[in-house]
Amino acid sequence: MRYIGIAAFVVLLGYLMNQALDHWMPKRYVFDPLTLNKICNTVISRHSYGSAITDAKPMLIDLRNELAAHYGEQYINPYSDDDWVFNNAGGAMGQMLILHASISEYLILFGTAVGTEGHSGVHFADDYFTILHGEQLASFPNATVPEVYTPGMTHHLPRGHAKQYSMSSGSFALELAQGWIPCMLPFGFLDTFCSTLDFYTLYRSVVLSAKNMIGNIIWNNKF
Repeated sequence: MRYIGIAAFVVLLGYLMNQALDHWMPKRYVFDPLTLNKICNTVISRHSYGSAITDAKPMLIDLRNELAAHYGEQYINPYSDDDWVFNNAGGAMGQMLILHASISEYLILFGTAVGTEGHSGVHFADDYFTILHGEQLASFPNATVPEVYTPGMTHHLPRGHAKQYSMSSGSFALELAQGWIPCMLPFGFLDTFCSTLDFYTLYRSVVLSAKNMIGNIIWNNKF
């Protein structure tokens, strides 16, 4: 009987979280995927590259400043080289800079200088991945040709779905996730214990995420 009660509680909790995700949380989102795509394309148009191998950093800084101008400095963290951290998840390795993190949303710059490939994970959130530089390939398990995303395109991964993906060297994107962000954290942390043993990166990731989430609750009343 005890296990039946635990199972019933888990099912009820999942139902309530899903209902909140559909009806309550969207009213409290700060960011809009369509607006972000427009801002990204505006910035991309100012950084026209004649070669595939170039430094994307000026574009990333420019994008951060455009986001802060549109949404407000209180919602967008400053750009700092020291705040970039590695991210190992689903067998893929990249690097990320947290621009915003709260319970219901995160906005990060994500990319790779050398290229990567892995599993997207299955998340309790919608993920919007707008390519800034380089290219991303993705596929469902029944695909025989890849989906191809190039600068200015947004790849939407609906909650509960999973894909294989890859990014070529020098590829960077603006990633927005909207939903139950704490439920995504184990996917981002477990590779540390199962593979990399990079506890310093784990420590920095936890501190930066917690600092942003708590700060947004206290200072911005942002859930």
